[in-house]
Amino acid sequence: MHRRALLPSIVVVAGIALSGCFTSTADFQNDAEKFILEDEGLANAVDTTFTTAECEEPTDQNAGTTFMCDAVDQDGEQWVFEIVILESNEYEVNVSRFPDLTD
Repeated sequence: MHRRALLPSIVVVAGIALSGCFTSTADFQNDAEKFILEDEGLANAVDTTFTTAECEEPTDQNAGTTFMCDAVDQDGEQWVFEIVILESNEYEVNVSRFPDLTD
């Protein structure tokens, strides 16, 4: 399984071996939530860890399909990620909205 988190001028590539391809859209949803919560590369790239992540279930498993995930970081700030399915066992994680830290 290859997942990439893309940030402005930062690219995080994570590889995890799975025992096969995803068999349902829920597999993409569940794995993306787990990735946001547990991936050290993503945490290092955005300089925070996440306490919750909730993703939409994608409409299908086709390459190019996108779905959104909402996450809350360790400071209680809201993040939004856009997930893009690349292949049957690969997706890309993009930060769609950073928290407003100007307060």
